[in-house]
Amino acid sequence: MGLALAGAAFVAPATVAQAAPAGDGVYDAASGPRVDSPRKLPNLHKGTIALPPPGAMGPRFQSGTGASPRIVKGEFASASEFPYIVGIVMTFPDNAWGWCTGTIIAPNKVLTAAHCVTGEPNTTRVIAGNDQLVDSYGRIVNTSGYVAEVASTWTHPGWNLAQLNTVEDAPIRNDVSVLTLKQNLPVEYTPVTLDTQGNQVPYAAGTSAVIAGYGIAAPDEENPDSRLRKATVPMQSDSYCNVPGQYYSSEMFCAGAGLPGAPESDTCDGDSGGPVLVAGKQVGITSWGYRCGEAPGFYVRLNNYVNTVKADLTRPPVVNADWTGDGRTDIVARDSSGNLQLFGGSGFSNDGFGGFYYKRKLNSGWGSFKRVFRVYNWNGDKRPSIMAMKTTGELYLYNTDGRGNLVGGAKLIGTGWAGFTALMVTNNWMGNNRPSLLVRKSNGDLIRYTSNGAGGWENPAGTRIGTGWNGFNLFLTPGAWKGDGLEVIIGRTSTGYLKMYQSDGKGGWTNPAGTQIGSGWGGFKSILTLGDWSGDNMMDMLGVNSSNQMRLYTTNGKGQWIDASGKVISSGWGGFNPIF
Repeated sequence: MGLALAGAAFVAPATVAQAAPAGDGVYDAASGPRVDSPRKLPNLHKGTIALPPPGAMGPRFQSGTGASPRIVKGEFASASEFPYIVGIVMTFPDNAWGWCTGTIIAPNKVLTAAHCVTGEPNTTRVIAGNDQLVDSYGRIVNTSGYVAEVASTWTHPGWNLAQLNTVEDAPIRNDVSVLTLKQNLPVEYTPVTLDTQGNQVPYAAGTSAVIAGYGIAAPDEENPDSRLRKATVPMQSDSYCNVPGQYYSSEMFCAGAGLPGAPESDTCDGDSGGPVLVAGKQVGITSWGYRCGEAPGFYVRLNNYVNTVKADLTRPPVVNADWTGDGRTDIVARDSSGNLQLFGGSGFSNDGFGGFYYKRKLNSGWGSFKRVFRVYNWNGDKRPSIMAMKTTGELYLYNTDGRGNLVGGAKLIGTGWAGFTALMVTNNWMGNNRPSLLVRKSNGDLIRYTSNGAGGWENPAGTRIGTGWNGFNLFLTPGAWKGDGLEVIIGRTSTGYLKMYQSDGKGGWTNPAGTQIGSGWGGFKSILTLGDWSGDNMMDMLGVNSSNQMRLYTTNGKGQWIDASGKVISSGWGGFNPIF
């Protein structure tokens, strides 16, 4: 029987093209599509599905469960019985969709399995309050519940995705992620109680544990069945669970009494990321297994990860350059033919490919623009858009659908922009949750133009906010670099120093003289601050050096470097300009 993620059942590998790693495990941006490599995904179905928009779909919970026959030795459950369980529904770019399960640990945080939310870029929705996610026709059940979008993701640094991508039958280790949502969930959806770090008592053999999730009823089920189910299973001893080369007792446990030909209660495809509960507290996360019901299920031993998971609750928010709607940072770059290429991020830089999953053409005909750059939430939609300026000074806005596609065509939003020597975008300069364009005039003046939140301008004449900015040859606007909610500008001097200037959130400055935060950056062709690339849910910096390699520099999310020396994650960027 094949080893698989997504509960105790086999899941077919994806057919999307992936990248073969170079000899040193970096992704070559110029080489084209990735080649197939082993892949393990949540419950996967071919075809299309329409994801619902964020917000309420009806009453917070469905009214009841209807008939409750035992299915795969389990029972139908009501979402109101588990107000902390959510479904995680995803669409994939290769005409496929799938789902996992998760648990709410804070109003805007969902705990799940890493294999559910790292890898192939996809559009993701978190759905709370539903007894069923998808009906037998592959349609979202949208009569009740609440839908949230994903803003960013933290994944355990020991998640061995690189090994899983390149080594057949590799063990599945540290399979833990936390999703940060763009919207707080309503108060009716209460967080689960996590068990105490280090507590071994719940894992004693014979202890009764509750498993629950939106998984399918049988491994060979053809039509989607994503009803919320629950069952009670016995904990097993480490000696019973031990599968040589696969089982790590400090990281995992197994539960369930099923045997070949004698199935018992178990998790299955789509239950991945869901909880294992003992005495009402979550002690495990559904991770992997064999055939549903005919072997024990294998779960993350959560007592080893509670403090690490809770640490994500205190991290400052980060705004990712997410083009595909999965909360993970992507990159857009213009090639020498004037095409915009989308590089989808896997959400985890240590995946064996530097964090890159694929490259595909986003659009063509961009060669005539003098400037092309990303702006976030310009229309109040919490989505990225593209702004492009012609050499004659006309500024155009191109909106996206939040799923990796441009929509609606060009919209002229301004003229007379050709005279500025630099142009940059901030997400929330004035503390009003609206983006601003900051531009430099030839005399060194810095001018602010702020969105009105509906696609227009709050101050169409501009507001001067500084002078003497001619000493910089490149600008970065990473958002709240210091993690305190106040936006910054980072400028590079001709000598390669990086200086950071922070807004006071009211149009002024906290440090008008600037603060040096780095040196030796003079040789970089491009420097990018796109949010989190590594998967630690903290701000990163990417730089393309003179050898056309992309290097990753990580921070602690509060303005200090974790890895100030950086590491190469990709090559072949010489033919792209700009990169954003």
